[in-house]
Amino acid sequence: MIPMDIIKTLKDSYHVMIKDMIELKRNRVELVTLAIMPLLFLVIFGFIYPSGNSHDNIQMGLVNLDQGAGSNEFIAQMETMNKQIESTTKNSSYMSFNNYSSVDAAKTAISQGKIHGAFVIPPGFSNNVTNGQPGNVLIYVDNSNPQNAASIEQVSLGTMSGLNGVLADANVLNLSSTTNPVINPQAVIEPYSPNIVTTIPGSTNYFNFLAPGLMVMIGMMAVMIGIPEAISKEKEMGTFDGMLSAPINHLSVLLGKTVALSLRGLIQVIFVLIFAVLLFGVTIQGNLLLAFLMVVLGIFSFIGIGIMAVSMAGSQGTGTVIMNLIMFPMMFLSGIFFPVSQMPWFMQTISNIIPLTYAADAMRKIMLLNANVADVSTDIIILVAFGVITMLIALPLFSKSMKQ
Repeated sequence: MIPMDIIKTLKDSYHVMIKDMIELKRNRVELVTLAIMPLLFLVIFGFIYPSGNSHDNIQMGLVNLDQGAGSNEFIAQMETMNKQIESTTKNSSYMSFNNYSSVDAAKTAISQGKIHGAFVIPPGFSNNVTNGQPGNVLIYVDNSNPQNAASIEQVSLGTMSGLNGVLADANVLNLSSTTNPVINPQAVIEPYSPNIVTTIPGSTNYFNFLAPGLMVMIGMMAVMIGIPEAISKEKEMGTFDGMLSAPINHLSVLLGKTVALSLRGLIQVIFVLIFAVLLFGVTIQGNLLLAFLMVVLGIFSFIGIGIMAVSMAGSQGTGTVIMNLIMFPMMFLSGIFFPVSQMPWFMQTISNIIPLTYAADAMRKIMLLNANVADVSTDIIILVAFGVITMLIALPLFSKSMKQ
């Protein structure tokens, strides 16, 4: 038999939840924001971080100080390769070349932001290539922005490597024509041929990485921000005292509001999933039911933090400040937007104690790698343990704050 006190608490919590959901239904602006915010998160964070296909229309300068047959051939080959890459990657232009008469003119164009870098072919280039010597090419790069500089260096060196391969192929073919045996130039230049096989079928993009973690994060935000704001707002409006004067206990009020906020978070999670699949090409490989169960578990692990914040906050503003102080480091240190493995070691240490890290990791494994419960059991244990411990701390604090 279930004790009557528990039944009454659950019934009262249900009525508080219904009250909050009715208020949400009546607030059309808030209903619209439930759909708009997930879309904004996907658009802003999905496109702001560079992806593997971000090399598009890089403005580069060309300074030919040699003006020989070798340098002209080099430039022609580079433009041909650029067109080939453009056709295979479907970029509007891989690189766009602008000719300059001197190095100083190219440097001035870099300073003015007209180009990102410049290929400089020094005098004697053609003579070196003709006589079997390396043809040195200087690549000037604007490193005022380290991220852009790294990207330009990658593209430029990749282009040079491709040109070296073309020339080496031609040299090997010429060698084979004089020595009779048929030689495969590729086997001579690159005897080892790697073939990449991905674990996720088809093509993927950065949104595949972003969407699973974003789903958990938005569910977390709904509870962590919502609980302090909802209760503090009720206190400031005076309606909270009215609820407490009714024949219901504090736990019923807290439970009802938490469930209502969790439902709002799940609605936003559904919007994230719909937008990610329909608009951004995210592929789902795993069990969606298990994924949503993981979202619910992730929300549970953060409820205690939200209750602690409202217990310590005297006003809505204070509660928001406390939650922002906790939430924003979690957002950027938990691997939602970029891999934890790319962070400095001390940030990785901090990331390992943040529950959102484990929730996002489990979501990616489930949605993208078709993981089962056993595969994410460690993440589940950590989230449950964190949620239980924070709830055991938060509930006495909340009861104490209600008596003050």
